[in-house]
Amino acid sequence: MLTYIVSFAVGFLVFACVRYGTDTATSWSVFWGVLALFAVQIGISLLMRKILNKMNADIQNIILEVQKRIQAKQDHFMRRPGDPKLMMRQLEREQATGIERALEACDRFQPLYKWNPFLKKQITTMRMAFYFQLKKFDEVDAMLPNCIFFDPQSISIKMVRMYKKNDPGLDKFFRKKVKRLRKDLCVLPVSLYAWILVKQGKTDEAFKVLGDALKKTNDETIQNNWQALANKKLKQFSNAGLGESWYALGLEEPKMVKIRPQYKYR
Repeated sequence: MLTYIVSFAVGFLVFACVRYGTDTATSWSVFWGVLALFAVQIGISLLMRKILNKMNADIQNIILEVQKRIQAKQDHFMRRPGDPKLMMRQLEREQATGIERALEACDRFQPLYKWNPFLKKQITTMRMAFYFQLKKFDEVDAMLPNCIFFDPQSISIKMVRMYKKNDPGLDKFFRKKVKRLRKDLCVLPVSLYAWILVKQGKTDEAFKVLGDALKKTNDETIQNNWQALANKKLKQFSNAGLGESWYALGLEEPKMVKIRPQYKYR
């Protein structure tokens, strides 16, 4: 909002100075005023973009650092197998610590809200996704009305909460949002919606949804699930092929792989 106020203020000031300070024609005064207005808007926008990119990079670095630590712990476990449940607790603690740091980094955006009217919703959406990973669903539900849903992750999180709360608007929300997702961007929301339909015993509807999605994408998971429903083999329906993006939604737990200790023989 301040961007527009400052821009119009500078534009009007330039117009007044040129018109009454130099006795220039009104048309030229308006021209210089409008030019100043757009110049200020562009300048502020470029500065804001630079600041936002730096802040976003800081958050991405936090996430990457956490991912490296988690991967290092997983590699250590592979080399020296132990209690799988203990390992999962350690990984969850590591992830939670990183997400808390990312949430703290999100607070740095607050002074910029008054300069960009859309920034608050964008950051709220980011914070909502972080709270979802922390399983703080009360926080998630409180933020959802103030979020924007343009990317597969935020759309899917909203769908999960609607499913958990038996919200009758889930079907309408999915149809509205999936239309805007092109190619592989539709994979996660479509797979999630098909999973929900299967859980509800609506396999025919799930089959149609997956068939429609195949017109946009050749994703292997969607193809396999479509074939499973076509052959009436519900046990073969699985979104495990989506990997972490699926398990991050918290609807299913990944199967623990049993690792046998490796013995060295001399």
